[in-house]
Amino acid sequence: MDFLQSWARGLVSASVLAALSQQLTGKSPQKKVVEFICGVVMLAILLSPVLRADRLAFSGALSRYHRTVAELTEDVEEQENQLLRTYIEQKSGAYILDEAEALGIEEMEVTVRTKWKEESWIPWEARLKGCFEAEQRARLAALIETELGIPGERQIWNE
Repeated sequence: MDFLQSWARGLVSASVLAALSQQLTGKSPQKKVVEFICGVVMLAILLSPVLRADRLAFSGALSRYHRTVAELTEDVEEQENQLLRTYIEQKSGAYILDEAEALGIEEMEVTVRTKWKEESWIPWEARLKGCFEAEQRARLAALIETELGIPGERQIWNE
């Protein structure tokens, strides 16, 4: 606050001094030189906060800002990654339940687990619990393998 007050005082003083000196010169040939000098002084006072800036402190603050942005970006990417994983697991489970219903399986619980592979989450394992006939199970297992890419050895069936 003190800095701001002294800056404003300097700016007002320079303005008053510039106006006074321009009035004193009148229409003399030196008026252009006085105007130029007054302009340079006013510009120097206007820019003094920038010229006084602590470049080391600014550099440190900028560095901290970059670190904070990097950390926040990393956190957001991790949360986005986790949300995507959960979304794929839930959608895959919902797909299996829809297909099971279409096959006539009425009550069934499904849990799909994903795995990070080739830059994305893929359905990896399916745990299925319910009452189903052998033919229903075989058809649903084939659908899960062809549509979701979960082979029979990673399909865990419980009746």
